[in-house]
Order: sequence, then C-alpha cells, then structure tokens
Amino acid sequence: MPPTSPASRLFRRPALVSGRSGLPRRLAGFTLTLVLLMPAAVWAASDVETAIAHFEARRFAEAEAAFAALTDRSDRQADIAYYRGALALRRNEVATAVPLLEQAVKLAPNSARAHQALGDAYGLSAQKASLLSKLGWAKKCLASYETAVSLAPDVVAYRLCLLAYYAQAPGIAGGGRDKAFATAREIQRLDPIQGGLSLINLHVSEKAWPEAFAVIEPLLTSHPDHGELHYQFGRLASLSGQYRERGIASLRRFLAAPPATGETSRAQAHFRLGTLLELEGDLAGAREAYTRAIEADPNHRAARTALDRMK
Repeated sequence: MPPTSPASRLFRRPALVSGRSGLPRRLAGFTLTLVLLMPAAVWAASDVETAIAHFEARRFAEAEAAFAALTDRSDRQADIAYYRGALALRRNEVATAVPLLEQAVKLAPNSARAHQALGDAYGLSAQKASLLSKLGWAKKCLASYETAVSLAPDVVAYRLCLLAYYAQAPGIAGGGRDKAFATAREIQRLDPIQGGLSLINLHVSEKAWPEAFAVIEPLLTSHPDHGELHYQFGRLASLSGQYRERGIASLRRFLAAPPATGETSRAQAHFRLGTLLELEGDLAGAREAYTRAIEADPNHRAARTALDRMK
C-alpha cells in the first residue's frame, strides 16, 4: 500500500501510537479500565472452572488448593459449596461436609447431585452418631436420597444409593427389603445389567440361590461377553456350591480378559476360583489361585486365611 494512501495516514494518527505493551496507548488505558471495572463474578469464573476441572479429573489435591483460593465474590456459590462439600466427604470430614452441602442444596434446591451428596453426608453422620441421634440422621439421609431420585429419576447411581439404604436400614428408619427389591427392579428397567446385579445381590443376602441364578442366566445369554457377569456367575457358584464347573470356567474367562473399568478386582476373582477348585478337590489349583489373589492384593485376608488353612 503506498505510504500516501488514506489508510496509511490513518494508521499514523497520534491517537494510535503504541506504547511498550504493544497496545496503542489509549487502547491500553481503556482495556485496563475495563478490567478494573469488570464484575467480580466474571473475573472469578475461570478460577471456578479450573477448580471444577481439577475435581472432575480426580486431581483432588489441586482441586483442594483451587477451591481454597476462591472468594465469596463468585456467582457460582452453589457449585463451590457442592464441590467443597464433596472434597470434605472424601477426607471423611463430615462436620465440614454437612453445612457446605446444606448450603449447596439451599442455593440450588433442584440440584439432584447436591441432594445426593448431602444424603451421603447425613449417612456418614448417622454412622458416627450416638445411638440416640442415629435415627434422625438416617431419616435425613433417606429424605435426601429420595429427593435426588425424584429430581433425576433416570440416574441409576442415585437409585443405587437409595437401594442400599432400603436394604440396610431397619423399618423404623424407612428401610425394608420390599422397597429394596422394588428399587432394584426400577434400576433393571433403566439398566438391565446393573439392575440384574442388584437383584442378584439381594437374593445372595437371603441365600436364595435359585432366584439368583434365575436372574443371571438370561443376562449371560443376552450378554455373553460381559466380564462382570461371568465373575458374578463364578461368585454364585462359589457361595452356593452349585454349578461348580461352570463357575470355574466363568472365572477363568473373566481372568483371561483384559481388565475393564468398574469390574471386580482380579484378586477377588482368583480367590473365588480358589474356593471352587478347593470344593472340586483340586488342592494344587486352589493353592495357586489363592497365591495369585495375594499377589494381586497383599491385604486379601480371606485368601491368606484359606492358604494358611491348606498348609
């Protein structure tokens, strides 16, 4: 572009002469003014997102530091209270977690995850409470879980916590086996495998072996390559003493496949295999399985006990 063009003269105007920052002086001053006048909520937004990203990526130490550095200027107080409460729960600091999660629920009453986490905090409080106050905490726990499910009825994780409560709590605290089975069937409607596994666990707790096998058989037929289902069949065979050869084959198939996220540990599978081999009279194979269980998990007490018994 020729230096005498209108554009070149425009770019040489004194109003747009650059300073050391590389920005035109007037523009630099205007930008600084905008930053100083920027609302605190906008200024802090990136810090909140960074803290949340650390938590979601399971970088909990970094998340702790990031949330501790936040101030009360952000408009994300509900999120901040939720994540700080969740971090306190991870530290098992229930006295800190409860008020933070209560604040999260107050600020965001339609947040299912906040009600769920508050239920966890109340449940932990019930475990630590005196006998006289356990019931009050337990009922708060139940109410929070039920609210979470009502707000997000299609989230299986929330229903699983409610199922665990119903299965473990006495009737006076709102628990009950009928409620647990009904919840497991609701989960089965949303997720056939997870719901089926829940039903199996309930049957196992009652040693109702035919009912448990009746649930797992069709699941294996429809999902023949599902590793956890093969483990669960071997577990049922180990606990009941039934279908032992099939149980051994299922556990070996489970152990031969690459580990998948969320599956039962290899140590536990080796232990169940050892119990079946011992029942079948294959003592050498049982010893090897128990040894592998301990190699996978040196703290596996049941495998150590079984191995000591066989010496």
